[in-house]
Formats: sequence, C-alpha cells, structure tokens
Amino acid sequence: MKLVKTIFERNKLLAYAGLFSLCLAILLSIYAPFNSVEVLGLNSMIKPIKFCLSIWIYQWTMAYLLFYVNNQQRVKWYAYLSVFVMVFELSVIIGQAFLGGLSHFNQTASIGGILYALMGVFIVWLTTATLVLTLRFIFQKTVSIPAPFALSIKIGLCLFVVFSFFGGYMSVLNTHHVGGKMGEAGLPLLNWSTLYGDLRVAHFFGIHALQVIPFAGYFITEKIKEERKAKMYVWIIALLYFAFVTALAAQSLLGIPFI
Repeated sequence: MKLVKTIFERNKLLAYAGLFSLCLAILLSIYAPFNSVEVLGLNSMIKPIKFCLSIWIYQWTMAYLLFYVNNQQRVKWYAYLSVFVMVFELSVIIGQAFLGGLSHFNQTASIGGILYALMGVFIVWLTTATLVLTLRFIFQKTVSIPAPFALSIKIGLCLFVVFSFFGGYMSVLNTHHVGGKMGEAGLPLLNWSTLYGDLRVAHFFGIHALQVIPFAGYFITEKIKEERKAKMYVWIIALLYFAFVTALAAQSLLGIPFI
C-alpha cells in the first residue's frame, strides 16, 4: 500500500514502533479469549489492546505528518522520545494486565503507584515536546505543501495537544468517571460508562483530531483549488469538530453518559 510505504520512508523509527504496537495488539487479541484475569470486571487484555491500537495510529500519523517540519533533527529526537515513552507505557499497561492490577489511577504505595506516577511524568514530557514541535511547525516560514493542508495539520496538532493535556486532568481527578465509581456498566470494548459521565470520550475524540482534521484538509485541498476558500472550509470543519469534542467534555463533566 502506497500510504504505508510513504510512512516507512518518512520516519522509519516511528513506523517500525507503530508496527510493533500493531503486532502486539494482534497477539493480545488472539490471547484474550483464553485470559481469565479481570480488572474492574473486564477481561484484562481489553485495555492493552486498545492502547496498542491507539499508539500504532498515533506513531504512524506522526511519522507521516512530521515530515513537513523543516527541522528534521528535532523530529528525530522527538521520535526517540516518543518510542521511549510509548514502550514504557505499554510495558506498564500490559504487565499490570497480566497481574490483574490497575495501570492507571493506581495511587498505592506499591510499585504500581510508582509506575503510574512515572507514566504521568513521561506523558507530560512527551506532550510538551509535541507542543514545542507544533509551535515550530506553525511559525516556520516555508512549507512544502499547499497552505490549506498545512493549516489542517497545524490545527490537528494543536487539538491533539489540548486534549492530551485533558487526559492529565483525569489523573488529577484520579478517575475518568463523573458521578459514580469506575468498574460498572460500560459500552462493549470501549467500556465508556453508560451510567455516568466519562471523560475518556472527549479525550478519545480530541486526540484523534490529529487524524480527522488533516484527513479532511487533504481532501479539501484536492477538491478546492482556490486557497482562500479551501482554508475557510478547513476552519469550518475544525471549529465544528472542536465544538463537538467540547460538548462531549461538558456532557461528561455534568455526569451525563455518552450513550
């Protein structure tokens, strides 16, 4: 597939790291039906599978998009940091899944609490690095792609950073539920609460602005050749998407379930 080939050509480190995450997700999915360990009433393999898939998509997206940042040396160092943080996070999540323990919101004095704290520190480090790289891209003087597509990438990166930090807000609260405790009824696989507000919903849609907005921007650029008009459509879609995610955040903060 041409897109996959392009991803590997642009950033081999992020491409192979993403492939590793995808392979892990497949292996854990094969093992999951035979797993008897549960965490908060669910098969403990479900969370690692979701995170593996999410990290795969994130790393391949970054491999593709960060190619347009002029300072590729900075991108290289960012890729190293990303792989380090994601490997650490997956190690904790998968390890705790096999042990039947919490990987997130674990504030015990044991090793689980220490690992959770370290995950938080590393994620803040990576998100801050993403913000710095995003600002470099926003303020660089030249781009090698049409302006509307570049605009969509900039907006997608900004929303990704904002809603990544929103994930940190859940850590401050020490829960992703509003109005009730974790571990009760939730949607299949996603496990978003069907009884209370769930902050993970806005976090999920927010960070995937990294894919949605540039994807829309690419097709707008292909279809609309007038730059000013194309930019206007990019802004409209971006603002509508931001309003949608903000509404999801407000809904969860009011204790209202997504579905």
